[in-house]
Amino acid sequence: MIKTSAIFSAHAIHVLLRNTIILLLVLFISLFMWLFAGIKVDTLKVGDFNVGGLYIKLDKKLTLMTDYVIIPESKEELSFEDVDRVFDTIKTFFTFFEYIELKHVTFDNNHLNIIFTDDILYVTSNEFEIAGNIHRVGETFEADISMLHLVKEKIDIKGKLIYDLSTEILNTKGTFDAYDIKGRFTANKIADTVDFKIDSDTFSDLHPIIDTFDLNEAVNSWILDKVEAEEYKLLSLSAKANVNNGQFKMDIDALRGEILFSDVKIHFKEGLEPVLASSFLLSYENDRLYFDLKAPTYKGKKLEGSKVSIVDLTENNITLHLDILTDTPFDAVIRNLLEAYDLKIPVDQKSGTVKAHFLADIAVMEDYSDFVVDVNFTQGEVWLDKVRLSVVKGGLHYEKGFIDINHMVLKDSAYHGELNGKIDLNNTKADLVFDAKSIKLKSDEGTFFTLKNKKLPFVLTYKRDIYVGIPDFAMRIHSTEKETKITLKDLSKIKPYLPDPGPLEKGGNVTITTKDFMTYTFKGVLQRPSCFLYEKNKACKVKVPFEGKITPKDTDFYAFGKRFYYNKARSRVKLTKLNIDLEKFLKSQKEDNKKGKKSKKSKVKQGTKLLILGKHSNLRYGDHTLVMDSYDIDVKTNGDIKAIGSSSGDIIKFSKKKDVFSIQALRIKDKVLHPLIDFNGLQEGRYSLKSSGNLEKTMKGEIIVEGGVMKDFKAYNNTLAFINTLPALASLQDPGYSTKGFSILEAVSEYRMIKRDVIIFDSIYIKGSSATIVGKGVVDLKKKTIRMDLAIQTARELGKVVGSVPLLGYILMGKDKSMTIGLKIRGTLDNPIVTTSAGKEILRLPLDLIKRTFESPGQLINQPQ
Repeated sequence: MIKTSAIFSAHAIHVLLRNTIILLLVLFISLFMWLFAGIKVDTLKVGDFNVGGLYIKLDKKLTLMTDYVIIPESKEELSFEDVDRVFDTIKTFFTFFEYIELKHVTFDNNHLNIIFTDDILYVTSNEFEIAGNIHRVGETFEADISMLHLVKEKIDIKGKLIYDLSTEILNTKGTFDAYDIKGRFTANKIADTVDFKIDSDTFSDLHPIIDTFDLNEAVNSWILDKVEAEEYKLLSLSAKANVNNGQFKMDIDALRGEILFSDVKIHFKEGLEPVLASSFLLSYENDRLYFDLKAPTYKGKKLEGSKVSIVDLTENNITLHLDILTDTPFDAVIRNLLEAYDLKIPVDQKSGTVKAHFLADIAVMEDYSDFVVDVNFTQGEVWLDKVRLSVVKGGLHYEKGFIDINHMVLKDSAYHGELNGKIDLNNTKADLVFDAKSIKLKSDEGTFFTLKNKKLPFVLTYKRDIYVGIPDFAMRIHSTEKETKITLKDLSKIKPYLPDPGPLEKGGNVTITTKDFMTYTFKGVLQRPSCFLYEKNKACKVKVPFEGKITPKDTDFYAFGKRFYYNKARSRVKLTKLNIDLEKFLKSQKEDNKKGKKSKKSKVKQGTKLLILGKHSNLRYGDHTLVMDSYDIDVKTNGDIKAIGSSSGDIIKFSKKKDVFSIQALRIKDKVLHPLIDFNGLQEGRYSLKSSGNLEKTMKGEIIVEGGVMKDFKAYNNTLAFINTLPALASLQDPGYSTKGFSILEAVSEYRMIKRDVIIFDSIYIKGSSATIVGKGVVDLKKKTIRMDLAIQTARELGKVVGSVPLLGYILMGKDKSMTIGLKIRGTLDNPIVTTSAGKEILRLPLDLIKRTFESPGQLINQPQ
């Protein structure tokens, strides 16, 4: 617009000066004679020229003044072909005048005032004021414009103009002061083409410059409203135009511009804090505005290298293009920035940094946007929604509603591998694959899960709650704002990755719940191939329903409707109406401790003293079973045990030290004895038992019997049947040796058990009301055979009838008229065969056994225990 005013001014001045000179020549010729005296004419009309208040005088040079001048319009076109002739004429004309002042010159609807003095021409009008001089050097005109003031635009220009007659090239340069902006300009005209360039000093208001361009309202808003700066500086503004037939047409393609903004705030999005920058360069080129930011930051986050541009300014699809770079943690600040553009990327980085690249195309005039985000992680802690990841490196790529996770290497003390996959943000679903190099999960007791070189696909959804499904483990994770629930539907799926599958050998299921990942509750069912817990019917509990709670300081574990309870802090197990096989339990503990010791990084001492409390619970150890009302068992860290129990007031003590097992029972009832020795042929009465040794080698023991009967087992029944065939022993049936059982007054037996397979009875002494029995023998439990030699002595009272019995080879007569019969029991336990033995074979029994027939067993019973 400035150039247009200047071109118009040059044209008007040229025509005005030419017509004025014609007028002056006419006046000069007509009035020359009166010049020396000075001539004053109120009105003068020459042709179409009207002059009022004319005054002219000749001193050394002429002085000319008028009150008004009316100059007719010219129909001639402006031409530079005879400019040299016209200039020479004008220049020669002005040499005759010392001073010229023409007021109110009316020409072509313009009102001018013209003053010429000291070789300087002043022209003023309602639209402009101009002052300067011009001179010719050869074929070149040079003009010094000391003032050009455009009244309406409030623009002041100073400069020089050079016009080459031979080439018709016009060059100008100078300074300007417009809109409180001071600067410099250069302009050149070659043929019909004009090009110019402008720069400025710093200024504080950009509106006047931007308002001179016909920009889209949204673009204007971006430059003027969304960008705040303390000061501006026009570094350059260059353009080209075509002047043809008086028309000035700008070449938009050639327009270039650069403005420096200092101390900048850029409001990219409503609701977000502004991006701050020490400065940025606003450039215009090829229908685009470029924002080149220097040291930009957003909420303290560095955005170095970020750029902004607005493209297609002259089209209807004006687009804002954002190219944001950052090297900072991907935290809530960056996440909120993306969410302002409806980009909800569920990532939060707690440590480390990312190199993020955010690309956006946002339509200025339409409701359209397109985004691309690239994030490259360095080593640090990253949360994918509520899932913690220890990232070594890797990247995320967002485009068109999808996030691609590319080669994200994860490494922690618990896992190492590479994560890949795709997240569908519109459907809040992720299909991911973790290529695990290793997964190792540990507790204070050691490593409990190990996996190597396996790809694990899993699915994650997070619309409201978070769901994670891992098919290979039959695992499902459900996380809400209040709690997280982990369900393992088939525990056998994870069995291959457990160093000790233990209770998971046959699978099961479990559900684990936590609200803070510090305290956990769990509930499920275990399927076990073997166990150490059983019911009264001795059925092993391979299906174990369980539940419990884990806190940072303790663990509570319940099973079988809380009949089994384990407390870790107290290292205590409570059993109620539930039986335990202590040998299997200790074996399990021993194996766990061995595996625990292999863990070099375990933070606690392997093995912990354990207290087992039983109530209405039977206790089994090998072939021994104790039927208890209650018991206490101390299990030492080295596997030794010390226990005491009671049953109906009867006390039983047992212990294990290294490989030596000992048991003591004093005057217990038969219901306690039967499961203890796995033999129910002794009934009623009271029984004292003492046994010790190595169960895997040799156990030595002794049983003392007080009262009761012996009956209802194969060896007894077959012996009874055999005795019934012997007339000499018919008297034993009543009341001592009969179907009602053999009544025992007192008895004692010493035995050895070899490897749990063979029982060697070193001595047997049983005193009954009708007979006394001594003997020895072997029972092979593995082969289920018996080999027993017995001597049965009738009571002395029976000697009265012995005289009528013929003496046989298997009968020995005592001095006291007693009668001793030898029996041999051979065969299987299911069907032992009883026969008599020769008298001499009876004598082969150890002397101490024979002696026992004449000694009171009370002496044995009363021996110190």
